[in-house]
Amino acid sequence: MRITVMLMCALLASATIAAAQDERPIGLVKTASGEVFILRECRRTAALPGSGLVLGDVLSTGATGALGVVLRDNTVLSLGPSTETRIEQFAFEPAEHKLGMVLRVTRGLIAYISGRISRLAPGSVRIETPVATLGVRGTHLVARIVP
Repeated sequence: MRITVMLMCALLASATIAAAQDERPIGLVKTASGEVFILRECRRTAALPGSGLVLGDVLSTGATGALGVVLRDNTVLSLGPSTETRIEQFAFEPAEHKLGMVLRVTRGLIAYISGRISRLAPGSVRIETPVATLGVRGTHLVARIVP
């Protein structure tokens, strides 16, 4: 079983590395304090200001953590303590009419300020939680998710 899990992580990591090399970052960590991490390719690294974010990253804060992120379309995310959020989908190519974002918040406190995606394509941004899906149509939002 352990070998199977390690093999799956290796396959997922190699596929993700190949995809990430073709794409530019979708956002940056602007502020980080306390215990803050980026989970990528089965690895956990410290989230430091200036760290680039790619599709599929999981942003995680510990009991004392706080994290501020700006995405390529100027969406602003703030994560409070004990929060976990995954960037499921992100497309910001206005010239090709490719616009959309899905964030999956599994626990914790998140503040969201809409960027250009929700202004250019209302309804193309979703925030998914374990109990509901929020369709964002250009707004400010604060939510606490308790698993």
